[in-house]
Amino acid sequence: MKRVTLLGAAVLDHRVWVDEWPPVRRRTRATAYVEDLGGPAAVAAATVARLGVAATFLGLRGEDAAGARVAGFLEAYGADTRRLTVCVAATTAVSSIVIVPGGERFIVSYPGEGLRDDARWVPVDALDDADAVLVDSRLPRAGAALAAAARARYLPVVMDLDVDAPDVWALVGAATHVIADEDLANRLGGAEALLARLTSGGAWGAVTLGARGAVHADGRIPAFPVRARDTTGAGDVFHGAFVVALVEGRRAEEALIFASAAAAVRCETGRLPERRAVEALLAAKPRGGD
Repeated sequence: MKRVTLLGAAVLDHRVWVDEWPPVRRRTRATAYVEDLGGPAAVAAATVARLGVAATFLGLRGEDAAGARVAGFLEAYGADTRRLTVCVAATTAVSSIVIVPGGERFIVSYPGEGLRDDARWVPVDALDDADAVLVDSRLPRAGAALAAAARARYLPVVMDLDVDAPDVWALVGAATHVIADEDLANRLGGAEALLARLTSGGAWGAVTLGARGAVHADGRIPAFPVRARDTTGAGDVFHGAFVVALVEGRRAEEALIFASAAAAVRCETGRLPERRAVEALLAAKPRGGD
């Protein structure tokens, strides 16, 4: 079985749905509530496992109930958590998320405390049976250590880029495939400018555009039109599905299409996608126009 090693943030999400936004009173009743896994690399790891590829997750959690819940979710989704490091006296990252009519979400995140971003805790031997690596922007120093070791082994390194910071750009330099989000692109002069910057650094690049699909240096991938229930984590699912497609032998442009279908299933159902649902959407092939 193919295996992906993923390193980055693990978060406990608390998601509520509301019928009215913005609220007009100080108290607003939620119509639904879910506690679930969050964090770019953690959700990507769960996605990889759900899609039938082995996933080894490297990350940090606190010595608390939230951290135990994060580990439990990862295990329930099928990810290998033996390298999930418990930081003594630390607190796990958590997020409160409000999902409004139409599926858009508003996130209030708490990054946790005592979760150290450095190379000392990174178990490089987790690459011994890996076919690819995925890193996110949340732990760039640890990610850079893993990415450098992966490049030395000629493994592809996929990066989820959504933060503009020197440590993060150092990690970008170690990646082979970088997929950035639209918000970051807008802050840096637009998708074309960001793609040019990624290409000049030697990476294959793409930018996700939500319902408008994704762009890369050679074109655009339209999105699959679905009625969104919850867009939370759609980008994380996109990255996880992209690396699955890569290790299964798809070209990067084909991997974007597979990833777009997986993210669409996530938005429509509010759950992490299973392989059969993604394949069914790919077989139907109704995507938005250019």
